[in-house]
Amino acid sequence: MRPSSADRLAPAAPLIGTAGWSVPRTVAHRFSPDGSVLRRYASRFRAVEINSSFYRPHRPATYARWAESVPDDFRFSVKIPKAISHELKLTRSGAPLDAFLAEATCLGPKLGCLLIQPHQGTSWIARWRSASSRCCEGNTTDPP
Repeated sequence: MRPSSADRLAPAAPLIGTAGWSVPRTVAHRFSPDGSVLRRYASRFRAVEINSSFYRPHRPATYARWAESVPDDFRFSVKIPKAISHELKLTRSGAPLDAFLAEATCLGPKLGCLLIQPHQGTSWIARWRSASSRCCEGNTTDPP
């Protein structure tokens, strides 16, 4: 069941995060000293952007491991691959989108949102509306 418009627009506490989870040496003392860099990052922030997915795929097990290493209220924003947004320009992108979603959804409930970096000079808005509506309906198959 899809949430109602009122539910989707209900105020929520903002999540603050960065693009990537590196911890600069100059502020490392402000983070938990224990665990992986992601776990240390998650001790101070509640969200992060996975930018590397724009450049290369990640194994489902990698996404699952990342999800397991952060608190329950932590959220990941995952950038849609460049192959979909720039190379295919959101056309005939059903199969690559299915593959990407099969990976990224391994974050489970910690998947906060999908980000798109639009290709400059491309009339992408109509294509994105079509692709995103199919995605929300659970149907990423390219239209005939």
